[in-house]
Amino acid sequence: MPNTVNVIKALLIAVLCVFFQAAAYAEDAAPIVGLREPGDVVEVERLITSAHHLPVQRRIEFVSKYLLGRKYHPETKARIKKQQKKPVEKVEAANPDPLPVKFLRTSMTYLDCMTYVEHVLAIAASAKPAYHEEFLCRLIDVMFDAGGQPLMNHSRNHFTSLWGDVNERKGYLTNVARNHPLAIGRELYLNRVGKNRTFYVEDRFLIAEKPQQMWYFPVSAVLARKSPLVSGDVIAMVTDKEGLDVTHMGFYIEKNGKRLLRHASIKLNRIVDQDLGKYLRDGKHIKGLMAFRPLLQAAKPCLYRFQVVAAP
Repeated sequence: MPNTVNVIKALLIAVLCVFFQAAAYAEDAAPIVGLREPGDVVEVERLITSAHHLPVQRRIEFVSKYLLGRKYHPETKARIKKQQKKPVEKVEAANPDPLPVKFLRTSMTYLDCMTYVEHVLAIAASAKPAYHEEFLCRLIDVMFDAGGQPLMNHSRNHFTSLWGDVNERKGYLTNVARNHPLAIGRELYLNRVGKNRTFYVEDRFLIAEKPQQMWYFPVSAVLARKSPLVSGDVIAMVTDKEGLDVTHMGFYIEKNGKRLLRHASIKLNRIVDQDLGKYLRDGKHIKGLMAFRPLLQAAKPCLYRFQVVAAP
């Protein structure tokens, strides 16, 4: 009769073999994502190591502060300037051919307002200092609603109100303004991203089939210090422009008794801290603030493989 201990050991080894074989198969089957040659692997992994032990609020403050002074993304800036000089007529159109993501836009050197927030969240949410299998997969999870499928442009969370809903469902954050007595509820039809279009608003679009529900604190409540903002919250500037929910986003930071907007500024061409009250008072189309509190309780992200693609 076989020794019981040996039988248990054999069964355990068999189970582990099956587990590792399944893991290897899952990795081999993971979709491939294009990536520019990364030059910030060591920096990202060191930052994850330094931040991981901190409480969530402090982690967001720490990582967002680390990136102060980084440059505004030149491609985003050029596109916005081009659009301001010669507005492109919007065309509602559908296309049955989905447009894939050619490469993942990631950089610790050049960031715009949305990718700045997303990179901070991805770094802060990373469980271990592993650039590809942890940080990049987290970044994809924050940026896209792809569910482990190949990345397509229409699965990018382009609009901040929808971005917030998706990342709340995943466990990255919670909507502070939803159903708050001081908040305003609003429904609007977003210029939904069609399967054929790229990231940018000058391309074709589809009007959403149903309205997007959003909640925000009016500027008056924020200036009166009645909105329940906490340092480290993600904030987004609500606009009254047709087909859009917000025009800008960043982090709410409290420092030495001051209330700051920490953001990637296209005007100053870098990531900066600015007085939040002055920014809101000077904004022509700012109606209020959406507010999302980071929780960083998302499950392990879907696995992707990465392949370096040459720059054009």
